[in-house]
Amino acid sequence: MIEREHRYGSLVFDRNAIVRAALRAYLEAIVKHSTHRSLPLSFPASDDPEWSGDLERGAFFSGSDGNHEVVAWTEEGVVGLAYELGFGPIEQLGLAEDDVTGGPEDVRAAVTGLPARLEPAFSMAAGMLGKGRNAEKLAGVGFWLDGDRIGGTLFTDPTSAGADRLVMWGLLRRGRLLPQIYRRSHPDTRATLAERDRVEAPIHAFMDAVVDRRLKGPTELTAEELEAMLYPLSMPPLKRVLGTQRMLEKVGITWPGSPKIPDPPPRPKGPNPFTRPPKTVRCGLSRLGYLGFDRDAIVRAAKRAYVEAVLAQLDPLRRYPFTACIIPRWKGDLQRGAFYTSDGTGDYEVIAWNEAGIVGLAYQLGYGPIEHLGLAIDAVKGGPDDVRATVPDLPADLEAALELATSMLVSGPVYGEKLASIGFWLRDGERLGGTLFDRDDRTVPGARRLAEWGRVAWGTLHRPSREPNEPVLTQAMLDRAEPIRDLVEAVAERALAGPTQLTADELATLLPTPPDPERLLAAQDMLQKVGITWPGSPEIPE
Repeated sequence: MIEREHRYGSLVFDRNAIVRAALRAYLEAIVKHSTHRSLPLSFPASDDPEWSGDLERGAFFSGSDGNHEVVAWTEEGVVGLAYELGFGPIEQLGLAEDDVTGGPEDVRAAVTGLPARLEPAFSMAAGMLGKGRNAEKLAGVGFWLDGDRIGGTLFTDPTSAGADRLVMWGLLRRGRLLPQIYRRSHPDTRATLAERDRVEAPIHAFMDAVVDRRLKGPTELTAEELEAMLYPLSMPPLKRVLGTQRMLEKVGITWPGSPKIPDPPPRPKGPNPFTRPPKTVRCGLSRLGYLGFDRDAIVRAAKRAYVEAVLAQLDPLRRYPFTACIIPRWKGDLQRGAFYTSDGTGDYEVIAWNEAGIVGLAYQLGYGPIEHLGLAIDAVKGGPDDVRATVPDLPADLEAALELATSMLVSGPVYGEKLASIGFWLRDGERLGGTLFDRDDRTVPGARRLAEWGRVAWGTLHRPSREPNEPVLTQAMLDRAEPIRDLVEAVAERALAGPTQLTADELATLLPTPPDPERLLAAQDMLQKVGITWPGSPEIPE
């Protein structure tokens, strides 16, 4: 254990206390995401946790809004690394782009004076870091703890971006990692936190008890702990229960009667559509965040979003109201094609692709090329040149993709100009361009919509972040939607592999009551465009 005075106060670092706090923060994040617990929990220390290893040698990752920190430990000590969006090793540690290795050496400058026996902990910590646009490991500040010695840029450069995340490991409260809101000194904030601590003392007591038992060896939740922190015993073993179980088993915690975790299905032959391929082009933007664009992932996400929208809107019970797309259109196939998606208010985007890469264009109502891009009225051609300013320096082999994208754009009602506000292009596996990156501003019309295509590494397009007046999704809504969500996942996955047919069971799930005949025919026509049919489907009239 060692004490240090810092600009953030008196810090106390202890190896065993840090490991306990990491385990507790991991459990706390799991508990926070269970809406079925009987006790309240307001401020978890981590929003996005990951765990590796065990209590002797392991690592804990905590992420939030593009920022993150990692602490890793061995029997000898601890290494901590942190990253604040836009302040990685190139920007903050003086790493030259030509010196990027994609490994621990990228961030070694954050842990100056690192003892040799802490190298394994340093390697574990660096291994859990994300990568930037140049494939560099992302951390801008760090510390190391070796018995009664401590060092790193957290102390030599205490104003470094990301330091405020790492100091929380020196401000532990009775073995608990506190969220950063606890550093705020405003009296109202302190009063609110004190009241929440009082009200939530029972659930914190439960978590402390579980963590203390686990520090002595593998443990099992009691029925009371399970209901207070996670799920009532009568709750069926839904997929999220299995997910919780997997996360807890990583740290040696189970519960009585916990459902058997099924064996993972055999990996399909060919490329896995749900992993980030090596050709992903990454970029870390100060306002839009960390994005990664991959041609195949984008095309797969487009097809999935299209299938999701058609199937969800066919459901007569409307159980799945939160699709990524409201008005979908499709043209072509997975080699050359285009996908149009609109939110139904006049805003839309189009993604088009060929073998060379992607062109994406987005439009926000009232911000077309005349109003927003400086297109002269007498220069309107009703074709790609109307919106070419959104994709400067477009490679020649993406011209066909631009033409395809433009063909799906809406035309202005007065001058006939093609309507787009912002754009991007991706030369597959090589480089990116377009006004989306030149502007790097969430407030630019259409930017938030296009940026979501840089977050589809797992094959799924999500809607931009919720608007303030949008209804909050409740657990009851998610439960009601689960059958349709599972159906969409299964059908979309088969459709990505080739033509497929809905099964009788899938039709029974999708259509528990007879749908509107016109809607049924429209859905059949739309699904056939992407190779999906169903037994006994009605003949489409000429």
